[in-house]
Formats: sequence, structure tokens, C-alpha cells
Amino acid sequence: MRRALVTTLRALDYRRGQILPRNTPPETLGALAHRWTYAVFVAALLHDLDRDHAEASMRLFESCVPPIIQTWLGEDPALMVELRGVLAGTADLSSVIAELVERAAPSARPTTVASVLPLSQTGSVASTVESSVEPSRNAPEAEEPEFLDSVIAMGSERPRRFMTWVQQGITDGRLPVNARGALVHGVEDGLLLVSPRILRAFIQHDGAGQEQPNDVAKRLQREVLRAGWHLKAEGGVNLHAYVWKQDGHPAERIHGIVILAPQRFFDPMPPLNPALVRVGESASSVK
Repeated sequence: MRRALVTTLRALDYRRGQILPRNTPPETLGALAHRWTYAVFVAALLHDLDRDHAEASMRLFESCVPPIIQTWLGEDPALMVELRGVLAGTADLSSVIAELVERAAPSARPTTVASVLPLSQTGSVASTVESSVEPSRNAPEAEEPEFLDSVIAMGSERPRRFMTWVQQGITDGRLPVNARGALVHGVEDGLLLVSPRILRAFIQHDGAGQEQPNDVAKRLQREVLRAGWHLKAEGGVNLHAYVWKQDGHPAERIHGIVILAPQRFFDPMPPLNPALVRVGESASSVK
């Protein structure tokens, strides 16, 4: 049981760095994302079941998951096909749920038939095991998973601290939104963070230690992009260009990282800036 909980917590932590379902338009992402989170949760929890007992895995899913939740999940047919494949051990190689669960499973995992709690009793799982479970030391350091909302993975600690700083700055007014010269703008695709200026502002607040601030900004940008929260265009474009139009004419051009589904981080959501129009030119690095 302990192994199943470790796998589940790790898989959920990895899921936080993913935009799921993949290749989904931002306008429909919010309605589907929570279903995929639940699917990752249940697939990870049942992962340690012996694959010769796939039918038992499905029976546990059908008996433990409340009918209303099964109906809710079933509203996304593609999700259910993938989830059933993962539970049966026949998932396609492209399955993102299988990828997250396998990545989260402890190394050299023995195959056992797990004793699984009813899902209605798992609400306090994180608080129950958080103090007693240590991450696997067999995984590479960059892959070390940690627990939700308490300890943050080393590779994602600074990006999440950066997002918290942005959130607090918007709330207390230190970071104006949608104004000329502002570092944060609401756009149709999500939330535009003007880069590299907002990265440098955070570093000035957070400190650069013994390193050059510009070097720290470059590394922070790579870490934020690696977190996978942003809009990525064709050709690997990570930074997007926008034109500020005034009286119908371009008045200013800005570049930045566009955070998809920003409601994950910001409540209430900043409004859209109607003056900004996205253009084709883009950038890919801090200069």
C-alpha cells in the first residue's frame, strides 16, 4: 500500500508540470484538465496490481470509483480509452498517463497485488504519508519527485517560486496588469509574462547570489519553459511577440512567455488586454 501511495503522489506531482490533455485548445482545456488529473491519480494508485490480474484492476476501478465520477470521466471518451488501456497493461506507447505513472513508479519495483483503499478514503493521503515517505534514491537527481503543495522538486522549485511571486505581485499591485510598460498582460491564449524583463525583476527580488543576474535570468527562463506551462508554437518557438495597437496603429512591440490555462495559478484571472495583438515574430532566449 505504501508503494502505491508513493507512486500516486509522484505521478500527481509530475502531472502538475504537464498541459493535459495534450494538443487541446485553451478554451476547452479547463473543462478537461481535472478529469485527466483524476485519471492519473487512479491509474497510479492501481499501478502495482499484477498485470496478470487486469480484470481485477478494472473491477477495483468500477467498484471503488463512485458512479457519478465514472460518468464524469466517460464524458471524455479518449481519456477512458487511454485509462482502461493503462489499467489493463495494454496502453499505447503514446499514452501520457502510462508515461507519468511509469516515471513515478519506484525503481526495481516488484510486481505485487496491492491492497487498495476505496477512493472515497484517499482525500488525506498526502498528509498521511508526507512525513514518512522518502523519494527513491535510484532515480537521477533531476528526476527526484517530491510531494504536492509541501516539498517542491528541486528542478521546479524556482519556477514555482517565480509564479508565486507573480501571483502575489498581481494581488498586491506591485505588478501592474495590462498597462503600458506592464510586465503582465491578459491575452487570448493565456497570460503573457514579458520576458526577459519580468525574469530580471524577480531575480532582483529573489537575489542572484554570486552569479551575474543575466546568467541567472537565462537559466530561470529555461527552467520555466521546462516546466511545460507555456504556449509552444511550431518550430519550437517559446517566446511570442505582441503588438500594442493604439488608434489602430502599432505603438509598441513586446515579447514574452504565454502561460496556458493561467487559472491554475491566478484567481481571480487578470482581464484580457484588448490592445495587444499577437504577431508572427518570436524569440527564444534571454538577451
